[in-house]
Amino acid sequence: MIKLNKPVEMLESILEKIEEKIEALQEKQEAIEDRAMEHDRDMTEREQERWDALEEQIDELQAEADEIENALDYLREYTD
Repeated sequence: MIKLNKPVEMLESILEKIEEKIEALQEKQEAIEDRAMEHDRDMTEREQERWDALEEQIDELQAEADEIENALDYLREYTD
């Protein structure tokens, strides 16, 4: 059996950091939405642009997280 525990642990750590970044970005999106709701209005154009930019970052990070998760699934087959 190949010793892949260390690479698996490293990838799991990277995945955890990515997930934390995604959560932070989602919280920023919620803050933008909450600010608009507090003033009983729709988001301004600038707020919408910022929200959309955050969404794009989230999508990119989620794609990376999915790729890492796929790699982890593959590696776990060899470490079990």
